[in-house]
Amino acid sequence: MLRWVYPDGRVTATGTRASSKGLRQESWTQFAARVTPSSTFEETISDPAVEIDGDAAMVWAPFVVRVGGKVSNCGIDHFDLVRDNGAWKVMNLTFSSRVDGCPAQ
Repeated sequence: MLRWVYPDGRVTATGTRASSKGLRQESWTQFAARVTPSSTFEETISDPAVEIDGDAAMVWAPFVVRVGGKVSNCGIDHFDLVRDNGAWKVMNLTFSSRVDGCPAQ
């Protein structure tokens, strides 16, 4: 994951997850250490909106997280991207999270 992100970027989350509530911020390294691949974890996005202006871009997309096939939480992912030396990298990820009102719950 870290090869696709800009090292000085951040991850910011707001809202509710099963394990926490409120505003949370962490570095990409902290986020990557916490998020480990699992056959029971699946995050899907839908209908991404992409805006590009020169070497800056953003993606806004609804997401749903399933753990063990069961909906865990949902919200909106917002990615800020920058193009550096011809390669796009994610500068920041900000996302909302809720446990109620998720699709297919």
